[in-house]
Formats: sequence, C-alpha cells, structure tokens
Amino acid sequence: MVRSVQNGDLGRRERRKEETRKQIFKAAMKLFGKKGVFATTVEEITEAADVGKGTFFNYFPSKEAILSALAERQLGVINTAVERAQTAESVRPVLKDMCRELSSVPGRSQILLRSLLGMVLSNRFMFELFQSVLSKGRERVALIVERGQHLGEIRRDIPATIIARCLQQVAFGTNFIWAASPASDLMEWHETSMDLLWRGIASRPERVLQ
Repeated sequence: MVRSVQNGDLGRRERRKEETRKQIFKAAMKLFGKKGVFATTVEEITEAADVGKGTFFNYFPSKEAILSALAERQLGVINTAVERAQTAESVRPVLKDMCRELSSVPGRSQILLRSLLGMVLSNRFMFELFQSVLSKGRERVALIVERGQHLGEIRRDIPATIIARCLQQVAFGTNFIWAASPASDLMEWHETSMDLLWRGIASRPERVLQ
C-alpha cells in the first residue's frame, strides 16, 4: 500500500516535471519565432513560461540547450514514421507526412529558421548536436527507404543510405531557402520538393503531364 502511494507520488512528480519542461520549451520556441534565438533572453523565456530563473536552469543549462529538446522532438517524429512504415502499404505518404511534421515547428517562422542556421554555424554545442541529429536521422530514414525498396516502390540500384541523405538535403535545403525568401507557404514548397524527389527515386516514376 505504502509502495503504491509512493509510486503514485513519483509518477505525478515526473509528469509535473515533464509538463514544466514542455512549458519552457513552448514559450522559448514562440519567442524564438518572433525574435530569433540570439535576441531572446533567458529572462524573457522564464517570464513567458511563468517560471523562476532557477527552475529554468534545473531543466536547461543554457538558452541554446533548449534546442536540444527540439532535436529530441525531431528524432521522435522520425521514429514514429519508421514504426508506421513497417506496416504501411506505401512509404510515400509516410515520407511526405514525416517531412511536413519535421518542418511544422521550425517552419512557423522564417526568423526562427534563419537564427537556427546561424546558431548551428557559430555555436559548437549546436554544431555537434546538429551533426548527431543528422546522422541518427539518416540512419532511421534509411529504414523507411528500405521498406519502400522491399515493397518495390523505391528503386534498389541506389543504397538506402544515399537516398536518405538526399531526402535530408531536400528537406533542409527547402527549409533554409524558404527562410531567405519572400514570405510564402513552406508546406507548398515541401510538397513540390518531395514530389520531384519521388520521381527520381521511384521504381516506376510517374509520367509528367505536358
């Protein structure tokens, strides 16, 4: 009985901690979208999240470290897509949905994407984190590609890891070119990019209408 109560208390504490972490993350991303990462202060984040500065540092050692939560979120999206692909009859919608979901948070703001690129290129922590996420993500996406090859809808003359890398190039390239362009719909850009890429990797390319 005592153990059950203790476990219940522990579960509630863990849920509250996770809720606080999400609260800080959401507040930070909203501010990053308005002002960029560089121009946002920890004080502004704590005020927006309605938490104390000490509470902030209990969860994140620095403002930049908040972006590690974004990296975790992105890898979670990819892992969900991998699981979905294992039983899917076609991986094409899985890949398109994954790309759309990966862009949904950073793609809320061109300012955010531009500051993320600047942070990756100027901050060693962010650069190493970006490298790690790219590598892990590419390995996971290759599993989706392999499933497509097994189903016969993705060509087999190109290694799955190479196709996965091309998918990353298209996704990140689309994001950052959009970030440096006049305001437009990022999701439309991704739809076009993925459709064109698919014609190159599909085992039976669709006929392009004249």
